[in-house]
Amino acid sequence: MCAVVVLLGACSAPEVRLQEPEISPQVAAPIEPETIASDFLSTGFYTRGQASRGERRFQQLCADCHRTVEITRGWFGGNSHQTAGDLLLVMSMTMPDGSPGSLSSEEYADILAFLLRLNDYPAGEEELPTDFAALQNIPIPAR
Repeated sequence: MCAVVVLLGACSAPEVRLQEPEISPQVAAPIEPETIASDFLSTGFYTRGQASRGERRFQQLCADCHRTVEITRGWFGGNSHQTAGDLLLVMSMTMPDGSPGSLSSEEYADILAFLLRLNDYPAGEEELPTDFAALQNIPIPAR
């Protein structure tokens, strides 16, 4: 729970220091986040069908509190929401109001796909995954 509060800037969790792993000379250099992000911009983040499902779910579950015009690019690629996982974590831990975390992982991913479409991120051939670890590997570049 504190991880979400940290994302929202209201937690005073102790600082955790991770030991740097040793890098073997045979290991290739990691791909820069900008390269990964540009790949997603060219191949897409989600499918059109997933975004359509997300739009219907948004209208049913979110529209009472949120208008689509308030969900702007400022939600994406900022300091707190650099990956799809970052944004999905905040969504699932704080929404819907009065019942956070009550939606299925598919519903949250569908709604996120709709929000991406709403902000002109490209659709692709594969649906946005529902697995949090996979979503953490999907950078959302600022546009």
